[in-house]
Amino acid sequence: MTDAFADRADDYPLVSLVDRYGRADLPLLLVAMTSTFVSIFLSLADVYLIGLGIDALFNDQPFALPLLPQSVVPTGTIDLLVFVTALVVATGIVSHSLSFVGEYCFGLYTQRFLHEVRTGAFSTVVGFDLSFFDEHRTGNVISALNDDVNQLDTFFNKLVEASIWAVTTIVSAFVYMGLLNVQLALFVLLSAPVLAGLNHWFSRQVEPVQDDIRTERGGLNALLETALGGLDVIKANTAEADESRRLADASREYTDARLANRRLSIRQAPLNRLVAGLWLLFVVAIGVQWITVGPPLFFSGTLTAGELVPFLFYLERMTPPLKNLGGLINGYKGAKAAAKRVGGLAAREGRTGGQDGAAVDLDAPDVSFEGVSFAYPGTDQRVIDGVDLDIAPGSTVGIVGTTGAGKSTLLDLLLRYHDPDEGRIAVQGRDLADIAPEPYREQVGYVDQDSFLFDGTVRENVAAGAPGGDASDEAVREAARVAGADEFVRDLPDGYDTELGAQGTTLSGGQRQRLAIARAVVGDPELLLFDEATSHVDTETERVVQEHLADITADRTTFVVAHRLSTVRHADQLVVLEDGVVTESGTHEELVEKGGSYAKLWNVQVGAVAAAGD
Repeated sequence: MTDAFADRADDYPLVSLVDRYGRADLPLLLVAMTSTFVSIFLSLADVYLIGLGIDALFNDQPFALPLLPQSVVPTGTIDLLVFVTALVVATGIVSHSLSFVGEYCFGLYTQRFLHEVRTGAFSTVVGFDLSFFDEHRTGNVISALNDDVNQLDTFFNKLVEASIWAVTTIVSAFVYMGLLNVQLALFVLLSAPVLAGLNHWFSRQVEPVQDDIRTERGGLNALLETALGGLDVIKANTAEADESRRLADASREYTDARLANRRLSIRQAPLNRLVAGLWLLFVVAIGVQWITVGPPLFFSGTLTAGELVPFLFYLERMTPPLKNLGGLINGYKGAKAAAKRVGGLAAREGRTGGQDGAAVDLDAPDVSFEGVSFAYPGTDQRVIDGVDLDIAPGSTVGIVGTTGAGKSTLLDLLLRYHDPDEGRIAVQGRDLADIAPEPYREQVGYVDQDSFLFDGTVRENVAAGAPGGDASDEAVREAARVAGADEFVRDLPDGYDTELGAQGTTLSGGQRQRLAIARAVVGDPELLLFDEATSHVDTETERVVQEHLADITADRTTFVVAHRLSTVRHADQLVVLEDGVVTESGTHEELVEKGGSYAKLWNVQVGAVAAAGD
C-alpha cells in the first residue's frame, strides 16, 4: 500500500519538523543536550579518578589529571585519599545537578515542540478545502494526526534522551579509555567500522519496514473509522461477516509489517553484543599478558592494574548502549516514518487558490453563475455542466431536481468548497475566486441535511454560527425561536446550557435540524444556503419553519435546495437541475403552467399527498 502523505515529505523529515515547529525553543534544546552530555561524562569520572588514586598510592605513579595543576595535588597519603574522595563527591554533585537541568529543559522543549506539531498540523488540515477529503480517507488523516504524532511524542520524550545517553556514554567511555591507555583505546576503535557497517545495514532494512507499518496502520484506522461510521448500514445489510473479513485482512497486513520489523530487531541486538563481547575478551587477554609478561604484538610501554581495571570497566560500560542500539535505530526509523506522514500532510496543497483575496462586505448580494462547470477530482463526469444563473439581490431561489442532479454541489461551489473547472461565480459583482474565503463565509449562513452538531451546550452550538462564535443570549434565543427550536430547548434538563454530547445524539433528527437552522441565522448573514434543511424534520416542524421562512429570508439572498417542493413553492425563482444542467427556471406558477419536469415533480408530490390524505 502506498502512502499518499509520506510521498510529499523531504529526505530529512524530523529535521524539517523541528525547523518548522521547534525553532523558537532551540536554545532550550541546546542547554538540555549540553547539560546532559557533561552530566554523563562526569558520572563516569569516578572510576577514572579512583584508578589514578590507586596508581598514585600503590604504584608510585603521579596523580596527573588533565587541566588540573600539579601544585594543587597533595603529596601525603591521607591527604591524597581525601582529595580523591572530594573530587569523586564533587563530580557526582555537579553531574546530578546538570542531569536535573538537562531533563527539565529537554522536557520543556519536547512538550512545547509537540504542542506546536499537534496544533499546527491540525490547523493545516482544517484549512484544507473539501476536495482534499474527496481524495483521502478521513481515517488516514486521523491516523497521521493521532498515531503518528503520538509516535513522535514517544520518540522525543524517551528515545532522544536514550540516544543522547547512548552516544555520550560511548564517547565518554572512549575518552576515558584514551586517557588511561591510548594504544588499547585505538585497538578498541578498530571495532567501530564493524559495528557501524552492521548497524547501517540494519538501518537500511528497517526504514522501509517502518514506512510500511505507518501506512498499514493508517489503512487499518481508515477501515475502522468507515465501518463504525456506517454500522447501521452494515447491520441493515447483514454485512458484519464481510466487514470482519476486510478488517482481518487489513489487520493481517499490519501484523505482517510489525513481525518483519521484529525479525530484524531480534537479530541486531545479539550481533552488537557479540562484537562488543569479542573485543572485551581481546582486551582482557592483551591486558593480562601486558601486565604479567610485557607488551604483546605491536603494543609498547607499560600497563598497570590501575589502568587496566578502569579500562575494562569503561569497555563494559559501552556494552549496554550497543545492546540498545538496535532499539534506538528502530525507534528513530519509526519516528522518521511518522514525521514523513505528518510533514507530508502539512506539505500537501489542500487549499484552493486565492486564499489571500479581498474581504467583501455583503449586503443582500446579487449572485451570478457564468458558464460554470465542475467535476470532482479524479473523475471526468461533470456534476455541474455549463450553468448560467442570475439571482437578484435579496431574492429567494429554490433549487430542485432528482437525486444526483448536482443541487448540493451547486451550493458547495457557492461556499467555495471547490472552485469551478470552467466559468466563474460572481457575488455582489466580484469574482468569488478573488474573495477571501474566511471573511466571506462568516457572512454566509449554511444548513446541510446532516445537521451536524458540536460536542457542547445548546447555547454554544447555536452561537457557533456567529462570527467568532460570539453571540448574545438574546440573539441565541431569537435564532432558536425563528427556527422553531426554542420550545423544545426550554424543556431540556438545563435548557440552553444542556450538554448535547457527540453530534447531539440525544436529540431527534428534527430537533438537531432546528438547532442547525438556528445556528445558520444567529449571525444575521446576508447570504443563506439551505441544503435540504427540512428533509429530516417532521411535518409539524416543517410547518413551523415555513411560517418563519419569510422572516428568515427577508432582505437576504437565499438559496434553498429542497426535495419537498412545498418548501420552495413561494420562492422568487425556481431552478430545475437535471444531470448538472439547468433545464427550467421561473416561478412556481410559471413552471407548473409550462408542464415540464417541474410540473411532473409537483404533480407526483401533490398526488402523493392527496393519496396519503385519502
